[in-house]
Amino acid sequence: MTPKFRAYDGGSLNRMYQPDEVMVGNGDIWIIDEDSVAGDWIVNNDLHLMQSTGLKDKNGKEIFDGDVLEIEDEGEVLGNAKLTWDNEQAVFMIEAISVDDIAPFHEIISDETYSYRVVGNVYENPELLEDKE
Repeated sequence: MTPKFRAYDGGSLNRMYQPDEVMVGNGDIWIIDEDSVAGDWIVNNDLHLMQSTGLKDKNGKEIFDGDVLEIEDEGEVLGNAKLTWDNEQAVFMIEAISVDDIAPFHEIISDETYSYRVVGNVYENPELLEDKE
């Protein structure tokens, strides 16, 4: 599987890119985006890279690091959780928003009673990270 990324420009553009190519070096992130003129590289130090998990939610939407998921257990909505990468364990983690709970994402996806859908991401939808309780 070829790694797939998206990139959020947290600077003045506040825009999500779906880059065709990504290069990281010397503290810079370079991307070639579908909007790039003649394949020019875009360099931006305000880019936040998010890697795809290679999985899709119940609606067929691809799931990336930084996504906020609505989690259901046997049809009952449990709440929102954010997906993050844990470098120490080399695993995607799912962190509940309204309760103090964190678990490896593979535990959620391996339990067939759970379903999940992408409702936003931490950069474009920070309001989803607020505890509604």
